[in-house]
Amino acid sequence: MAAVKLRNKPSVGWLPLILFSTSNLTTTAQLVDLPQEVVINSGRPTFYTPGSPLSGKIALEEHVGNTLFSGVYTPPPVNFTNEPAFDLAIYDADVSSRLNDIDTRVAAMNAANISMSVVIFGAPGIHGIFNTTFATIAATYVNDEAAQTYNHGSHSSRFDFWCSNALQDPISAAAELERCVKHPGGVDSFVGGYTNNGSENSIISLDDPVNDVFLAKVAELDVPIHLHLREAAPNQHRVYQDYSIMAGSPWGFAAEIGAHALRIMMSGVLDTYPNLKIILGHCGEGLPFFMPRIESRLRHAIHSYPAKQNLTYYWNRNFYVTTSGIQSKAVLDLTLASLGEDRVMLSVDYPFEDDVELGTWFDRIEMSVGAKEKIASENARNILKLR
Repeated sequence: MAAVKLRNKPSVGWLPLILFSTSNLTTTAQLVDLPQEVVINSGRPTFYTPGSPLSGKIALEEHVGNTLFSGVYTPPPVNFTNEPAFDLAIYDADVSSRLNDIDTRVAAMNAANISMSVVIFGAPGIHGIFNTTFATIAATYVNDEAAQTYNHGSHSSRFDFWCSNALQDPISAAAELERCVKHPGGVDSFVGGYTNNGSENSIISLDDPVNDVFLAKVAELDVPIHLHLREAAPNQHRVYQDYSIMAGSPWGFAAEIGAHALRIMMSGVLDTYPNLKIILGHCGEGLPFFMPRIESRLRHAIHSYPAKQNLTYYWNRNFYVTTSGIQSKAVLDLTLASLGEDRVMLSVDYPFEDDVELGTWFDRIEMSVGAKEKIASENARNILKLR
């Protein structure tokens, strides 16, 4: 068999090509060591045309740190409240180096044809601070630094940012959200999952009545909430004993935030504030797949929760999702079937995920042009009212 020849991989968006004669076929099974899928090209003129990368993409779940926090730990760090302890050292170092490197970030965006990133300080961000006074001060500091760095920096046309909120003090959080949206220019509200209330195991969910004043302000300002994931509180980790990595991004993140979203639906919050818009990452943290099962079982249950409607009603009216970290057409298709093409938005989760890897995956999937453009940018511009 003749040797297989690989062209040099181009720097922007193109996949490696395999050249072979018609008498010497090489299968992709022999090329499992390659980092991306292999597109077969016979070398015959006009028989292969690379797909055009989709320009103008917007990504809106992109992580940053700041000069006050790293962005990946509770301050102070506590065991079983973060994932990096389980990461490969080479991955952890790469992610850490990219969090605040704006030039590297812009280069990655360019390579993936991402025109704008809406950055967040989270995982858990401000919500992982145990001290209420410090959290309130830190939220203002983080929002002002984000505005200075991303909205008014050297690449200001490429960025917007989510406003951090210190829900340790919901009254102050409401005032800071209004200030952040109106003055520094943040787009909307970022909520990093549950909020720590003095310790790692004392937690408050968004549906708690203490947060009514904050939710009222969100509704008044007509801005979405990005409800972001985090690990469950350490005292809830019993199910992960001996397999602690599963408490993080492989499974526990989605389980935690999916349950949080269900609490919001069941609590009656969405009856009080019917126009709230809540954005979940990772194609809805499993809820597009579980909602039919949840509803089929609740129909047999005593109605013992405050919500006036069934949960699918709120799911279809109040929730939106991003594609962050997902590279599966089947998962995306089911998400679209659950929510519709107007409620799904492209995201990457950079630098925990890779702009080019996810961006070129999205470029290659088969979908109507109209739906693809909605997911890539139009929905984000409409829902976040981007400039």
